Amino acid sequence: MMMVDTELRKSAIHGVGVFLTEPVAKQALVWQFDSRIDRVYCEEEVASLSGRTQTFLQIYSTWHEGVKLWVLCGDNGRHFNHSDVPNTISDGTAFGTDVAAFDLPAGTELTSDYRTICDAVRNGGMSF
Repeated sequence: MMMVDTELRKSAIHGVGVFLTEPVAKQALVWQFDSRIDRVYCEEEVASLSGRTQTFLQIYSTWHEGVKLWVLCGDNGRHFNHSDVPNTISDGTAFGTDVAAFDLPAGTELTSDYRTICDAVRNGGMSF
């Protein structure tokens, strides 16, 4: 769940991005897993879904090999775009947190390194 105020806008990086509507200080909590908002899927559940739904989950969720789960952010968090030099730092766990890498002014597009947050990308099974 997003822990800061954001809005969705057209992104210069890719498609739609998530943008801050408030300034955020370095190390401030930006996103945190919340089972009341974020949805978790096991491989069997994903396999039981329609092809369209599976494609949606592959685009908007992250695969966590260690626990064999897909995690779908239920809010604007699923619109973080990739950057090789992200402005957020993830602890890289399925049920973890993301913090601001440095002071971020309002209007900043939030980015993450997909290789840190998704084992499917890290293992070469998905690209960005």
